[in-house]
Amino acid sequence: MRSVLLRVLPIALLVGTAVAAAPPDKVSPGAPNAHASPEVMANQPANNPQIKQIEDQLKTLRDQYKSELDPLQAQVKALKDKYDPQIKSLEDQKKTLVEATKSPAMQKLDADEDSEMAALADKEKTEIDKVRDQFKSEREQVRDKFNQRRKELAAGK
Repeated sequence: MRSVLLRVLPIALLVGTAVAAAPPDKVSPGAPNAHASPEVMANQPANNPQIKQIEDQLKTLRDQYKSELDPLQAQVKALKDKYDPQIKSLEDQKKTLVEATKSPAMQKLDADEDSEMAALADKEKTEIDKVRDQFKSEREQVRDKFNQRRKELAAGK
């Protein structure tokens, strides 16, 4: 567990520093459904020039955000690709040396613990995936319900 933290922490710090250094208006690309096509509201004119202007500004800002973020992500990936194999090799060497000093009974106990922890991690992943799928389905139902209400409202002008 500690080795994972030691590998992830420098990357997280680098990304956190990059995000913290960015101006607040460049940190987020927008709301989670910002790329969804907007439904025409019953009380809004379809060709409102202000809406068009705001949509253009949003597109420009998102493009700028992406163009500034992509090089940072490439740098993080390059650093990860450079250092991870070296770190992994040293960790494996250390683990081999430490294991060699343990008694066979202790080695078996450690192996049993590792096995049970791996099984638990697999179970956790499965359960988390189930919960994510459930919430995804619920979000779709909520969107469908409100889209239907919008259509009914627009039809009843």
